[in-house]
Order: sequence, then structure tokens, then C-alpha cells
Amino acid sequence: MLGIGCYFVLMAFVGSMGSKRVKTLEDYLLAGRSLPIYLAVPTVVATWFGAGSVMGVTGTVYSEGFYGVLADPFGCAFALLIGGLFFAAPFRRMRLLTISDLLHKVYGGAFERVSTIVVLPFYVGTLASQMLAMGYIFQIVSGSGFEFGVVIGALIVVLYTVSGGMWAVTLTDFIQLSLLSIGLIVIVPICLNRVPDHTVVFDNVLQEFGNVFPQDPSSSFSWLAYGGRLFLTGLGGIMGQDLLQRFLASKSEKVARNSGILGAVCYVFLGLIPLFIGIAGREIYPVLEKPEHLIPLLAKEFFSPLLFTLFACGLFSAIMSTADSYLLAGTSLVTHNIVLKVWPVQEERKKIIVMRFVNVGIALVALMLAFSGQSIFILMVHSGATLFVAIFVPVSAALFWKGANAASAWMAMISGVLGWAGFILLSESTGGVSEDLLFAASAFGALLSLGAYILTSCLKAAGKRIEQFEHLFPSGTDYPVPIFLADE
Repeated sequence: MLGIGCYFVLMAFVGSMGSKRVKTLEDYLLAGRSLPIYLAVPTVVATWFGAGSVMGVTGTVYSEGFYGVLADPFGCAFALLIGGLFFAAPFRRMRLLTISDLLHKVYGGAFERVSTIVVLPFYVGTLASQMLAMGYIFQIVSGSGFEFGVVIGALIVVLYTVSGGMWAVTLTDFIQLSLLSIGLIVIVPICLNRVPDHTVVFDNVLQEFGNVFPQDPSSSFSWLAYGGRLFLTGLGGIMGQDLLQRFLASKSEKVARNSGILGAVCYVFLGLIPLFIGIAGREIYPVLEKPEHLIPLLAKEFFSPLLFTLFACGLFSAIMSTADSYLLAGTSLVTHNIVLKVWPVQEERKKIIVMRFVNVGIALVALMLAFSGQSIFILMVHSGATLFVAIFVPVSAALFWKGANAASAWMAMISGVLGWAGFILLSESTGGVSEDLLFAASAFGALLSLGAYILTSCLKAAGKRIEQFEHLFPSGTDYPVPIFLADE
């Protein structure tokens, strides 16, 4: 406990060091747009490599196999790669503060604010999942109450994020990812030493790679669920303010692009380790009541006290690095795109004060959600569905298509959210909710969103063509056009 306490003090100290660089809102949100590649890559990886990627993925692999973790690490690595190749440079070039700034620029202020509210559950839900994991680890390490661990961990994250913003988050991410990487690499040979036959583990790993395809290739639902598993994070994750913030904070377009590409490579390497541990854990603990506790249980049983303390710090690092990212991302959106639009503030110092109050408020909401006791992995993954079904299509169109328009964006967001929610509610009333159903619903919502954007754009284009021939119609003829198709 003393070692973990010292680690918490170190994180708070690093956060206070970062606060000395914060003079403006841009410093607080984007570290002055000055991150070099050696800081940009670790903070990109650490943003997503948290409780879900370590404890949640390991537990899911233990009970379900590789198919259950298509969203993370495979989908997340895909998102970093695609984000780096196609999205990072355009985002950085536009010198935005948040992703909602782009939506405001292309689609207007109303769409900016509504879309911000729609995606906010993603940041609060993921933050809650990290708090949940902090409670689990604190309980295993110290024997203290779960609730106490959640509160203490959340308090430390809030303290250094509130004080130093993006600078504090980036500096702590660098330390946290280093500790976690060392801990994961060390635990692999220990796992192997506890397994009587090493070949069984390697054979099972190879066999699991063959199970990452649709479970029933003849079923359209199976393909829909498969697409949701892969692209919910693989495409939807690119729209996250947490990732975009790293691209925007990079000191150049080249650094932003390379941070995504190199981050994808690092994520695959680190992400495969929990998968391996999950398979090995089946041989070490044939019956495990709470698979999510596999990694801390292994460390507690087989590590020396000193090594276990270091590893526990590594686990806390994974969680805190993700928690601070989502806390700052949610704070950025709520403050910059809602609060400061309703209550304009001119002084940079006052803007930072407002942002710090919002920071604490979001943390409190996430804390209440964490105490609801949801699964870490489920809470993390499915809270991100709104990014995929609501704003992936509008944002992509705004970046890459000159014909992007507000009517199409509204129809895409509304259709995507209603399709996603309706799919879940209808299926729940007929046969209950399963994990495959939730993933299938996200894919269905995203397809509806894309279809609505294309259809509305085509109707608007057709309406403009009709206007070109109005002189052919008798004078006074009135052909009403729906208001959402009218030109802005």
C-alpha cells in the first residue's frame, strides 16, 4: 500500500508540474499544440489502453475467446491506423479545439450542441468503467472496500487533470504506459512457468485466431453483429474527442499522422499480451468466478511483494491514463461547445476556471454511474455506440465531401440514433438483449445513418435541379418542399 500511495503522490506531482504550462484555453485543452512524436505516440496509445484493454479483455478472452474482443484490441488498432492515415492531418490542419467545432463550421451551431449532448454518454460511460476497474484493483491489492478504491482513484485523476489539463495528462500518460508495458511483459513468462505444457497455450492461441470470423456465415444477423464488433470502435472510435485531442495537440500534421500509425503498431503489440494471458489463465485457473480479476490475481499469487507493488502501479497506470483522457475530452466538449456558447467568457483565466468546474461535475456523474456495478468491458464498449451511429457519417462527410450539408447531417444523426435504439428495443421485446444484439444494433444504426445522409443529399440535389426548370411550369404553380430539405 505504501508503494501505491507513493505512486499516487507522484501522479499528483506530475500533474502540478503540467499546470505551470497552462496559460490559455488552448494550453489546457491541447498542450499548446506542441507535442513531439515521443510524447504524442504514448498518449495516443495510453488513451485507449486502459481497464477494458487489460482487465476487461483478459476476462473476456478467458470466458469467450478472441471473438469476444474484436472491438478491442483489433478494432481499436484499426481505428488508430485509419485515423492516422486519413483523419489526423486534416483535423490538425483545421486548428480546431474540439470535434464539435468542425460540426459547427459545416452544419451550424444547433447541430454542434445537439451532437455534443448525444455523444457525451460515451465519455461519461468510459470514465465510469475506469473508476469501476480502480475499485476492483484497490480491493484486490489492499483488501479495502471496493467503494473506497473507486473514490480514491477518481480523486487522484480529477486532481491532476483539473490542475494541468492536457499537459498533465500527456506527461502522466508517458509514465503510466511505460509502467504498464513493463508489467505486462514481465507477467507473460510467469504465466508460462505455471502451465504444465506450454504447447497447449500456443495451440489454443492459434486456434482462437481462427475463431475471429462470423459465428454463422449464413446469417445476416451474424454478419451485422460481426461488423458492429469490428467497426464500432474501428470507425466510431476515430470520432472520439479523446483521440482527436491528441492529433490536434501534435506540433505538426506529420507528427499527428505518424502518432496514429505508430500508435496502431504499439497497440497491436501491447493488446496481444492480455489475449495471451487470458488463454493461459484457463490452464492456471480452470474455474474462475470473476474472469475480469485474472491479471491482478496472477500477479498477487506469483509475484514478490515488491514486484506485485510495481505491477499494481502498472495496472493503476492503465486505468488512470484512460480515465484522465476521457475526463478531459468530455470536459472539453461540454465547456467549449455548450457552456461557453450559452455563457460567453472572454478572459482566458475565467475560461479555464469554468472548465475545471465542469471537470469535477463530469467526474461526479461518472462516479455515480460506476457504483451502478456494470461490467467494465460492456460499459466501455457500448457507451461508444453514439459516436458510430450519430456522428461518424456527418464528420466524415464534412471532412471529405464538398457537398456536405446540414439537412443531410440532421437526418443521418436522427436516423442513426433511432435505428440503433429501435433495434435494441424491438429485439428486447421479442427475445432479450445479448452482446451480439448490441453490436448488431450499432452496425444497423450506422448503416441507416449513411443511407439517410446519401438519400437526403440526393433529394436536395434533385430539388435544385427542379428549380432550374421552374420557368417551364405555369406561373403560380406551387410545389412545396419539406423544410429540412430547404437550403440553409
